[in-house]
Amino acid sequence: MEYLKMLKHTMETLVDVHKRLLDLVREKQHILIKGDTNDLQNMVNRESLCVAEIQKLEKKRNLLVQEFLEQKGIKGSSFSLEEIMKMEDDSDTNATIKIIAKQLRVLIQEITQINESNQQLIHTSLSYVQYSMGMLVLKEPAIGYGPNAVNRYSNLLDAKV
Repeated sequence: MEYLKMLKHTMETLVDVHKRLLDLVREKQHILIKGDTNDLQNMVNRESLCVAEIQKLEKKRNLLVQEFLEQKGIKGSSFSLEEIMKMEDDSDTNATIKIIAKQLRVLIQEITQINESNQQLIHTSLSYVQYSMGMLVLKEPAIGYGPNAVNRYSNLLDAKV
């Protein structure tokens, strides 16, 4: 019983940290649109701290689940949340944990969608930068003569500075 209450508290904390991460990825999206690299670096650092906190909480959650299973005399490495809650009779705690788990799923799905959108923004920005750099770098002369001759464009990394 005590393990489920501790699990509930850990999952509530996970929800809070995921909400903070969601706020950060939304803010990051605005920074990407603005194109401010200094703010972007700061945001990445803040996100990293949030992700590290989530990892610690996940380890704690896994440890609580293992201890709960050991207390029940069950051996195994992975069980679904529903299976674990069936082992305990406290319906209030079980209902609360189910609600928290649903909140976590929704938050994670929203974070994933925004991160995919941010990834597209970054890809678009990089494509634009690459195009702009290609316009600035001079073409190399054609190599060879005849129909098999091709024009090569120098790459930014290949260009002499």
